Amino acid sequence: MRDNYKYVSLVYDYLMTNIDYKFWADYIFKLASVYKKCEKCSVLELASGNGKLSVYLYKRFNEYIISDISISMLKNNKVSDCPKICFDMLYPPLKKKFDIVICTFDSINYILSKKKLKEFFVKVSSLLNDEGIFLFDAGLIRNSIIHQKFATRTGTLGNIRFTQKSIFMEKSKIHKNIFKFYFENGGIATEVHRQKIYDLSEIIEILERAKFYIIKCLNAFTFSECKKDHLRAQFVVKRNLVC
Repeated sequence: MRDNYKYVSLVYDYLMTNIDYKFWADYIFKLASVYKKCEKCSVLELASGNGKLSVYLYKRFNEYIISDISISMLKNNKVSDCPKICFDMLYPPLKKKFDIVICTFDSINYILSKKKLKEFFVKVSSLLNDEGIFLFDAGLIRNSIIHQKFATRTGTLGNIRFTQKSIFMEKSKIHKNIFKFYFENGGIATEVHRQKIYDLSEIIEILERAKFYIIKCLNAFTFSECKKDHLRAQFVVKRNLVC
């Protein structure tokens, strides 16, 4: 399995210095609390990265499992006392069912086709109890356009110098982040991360095709309805057992 964040994991905390993870975790917990008695819930977090969000969430639930495709990110995970599993979220190896599945930070945007996105939603459905809920967010087009205005940045952390170039291709709706790393020994490494930026209506349509019922589609970090020109959508969905 490919370690997509082998090098980015080295500077990830530096890249995300401005993210208020506690605020984000509080928001996720408030959303979950509307529909679940969280202290009794089992939770699976997909694409958890280095666990900076998990560290504010896991103690609030009865059971919490962390997962990510990148072994390097998991090795840097900030949570020491709950299970961590390395797997591609498109192919979860778990038979256990959960009360809540969480997937944050635009992670579904790394699924690059509608077909694969539907397959992912179907897989998540199989991981949920009948009354389970799935909370996830998605970056929308305006968010990528704004990031395009700040297309290049550089930084140094310890003995590593790096550059990041952000490119949003509006025709294909692919957003690329190209990282180059320059090491003290003269070595150079490149990582390219691609995201597909779906229209809000496309995500809603794919969820419905995957037999999910949309409880809420919110403007992320608020409790107001999401519109297509917002930056990020926050979804709360559950399995449509009527279908």
